Amino acid sequence: MRKKLMFILITVIVCCSILLFQTEREYKKADQEYQEMGKRVKKTKKKRHKNYQVIDFQTLLKENPDTVGWIQVKDTNIDYPVVQGKDNETYLHETFLGRKNPSGAIFLDVNAKKDFCSDNSIIYGHHMKNGSMFANLLKFRKQSFAETHKISLWTPQKKLKLKVFSAYARKADTTLPVEFGSDIEKSTFVKEITERSEIRGGVSKEELRNAEQIYTFVTCSYEHDDYRTIVHAIERG
Repeated sequence: MRKKLMFILITVIVCCSILLFQTEREYKKADQEYQEMGKRVKKTKKKRHKNYQVIDFQTLLKENPDTVGWIQVKDTNIDYPVVQGKDNETYLHETFLGRKNPSGAIFLDVNAKKDFCSDNSIIYGHHMKNGSMFANLLKFRKQSFAETHKISLWTPQKKLKLKVFSAYARKADTTLPVEFGSDIEKSTFVKEITERSEIRGGVSKEELRNAEQIYTFVTCSYEHDDYRTIVHAIERG
C-alpha cells in the first residue's frame, strides 16, 4: 500500500511539473511576441530638440486589422497593442497575431467605438501570474503610484495622456456601461465609482464633470473568487 501511495504521489508531482513547464513556456511565447512587436513599431522622433515616441500603426494594421491603439504605463510591463474583436471572447485566448495562448491580448470592448470616443471606453486584459499583460494595473490601487503615473494611449490619430481618478477591486457582478443615456446617468456613475475608489485620484469634480470620455481598464483580481480590479481615468495633458 505504501509503495502504491508513493507511486501515485510521484505521478502527481511529475504531472504538475509538466503542466507548470508548459504554462511557463506559453507565457514566454506571448512575452516574446509582444516584445518583438514593440521593437518593430515603437519609433523615436525629435521635436523641438526633444525625443518623443510614436507608434507605427501602418505596420500594426497590416499584421492585424483589428488594431485600435497602443497602451503603455511607465515603470510597469504594460506596453501592448490594443485590438477590438468581433466579440469579447476571441482575444481572451488569442494573442495579437492570432496565436492560441492563455495570455491573450489587450482588447477594447466590442460595443465601444474603435476611436475611443464612447462615453466609457472599456479595455480588458488578463492578470498573468508572471506579471505580464494587465497584472501591473493593480499598482494604480496604491496612492503613491496613482499620483505619479499616467496611462499613455496611442490611437492612429493621436496620443492620449490619461489620469487615473478611481481604482478598486470588486466582484464581477455588474455590466459596465459603454454609453450613458443622460448626463444624470453619467454623473451618477462617476459618483459611484469615485466613492468606491481605494485612492484619491487628484482630479477635481469640475474636471470629472467636464470630461467628455471616461477610460476604464479591467483585469482579474485574486482577493476573492471572480473579482476584478477596475481602474477609471480621464484625459489630462
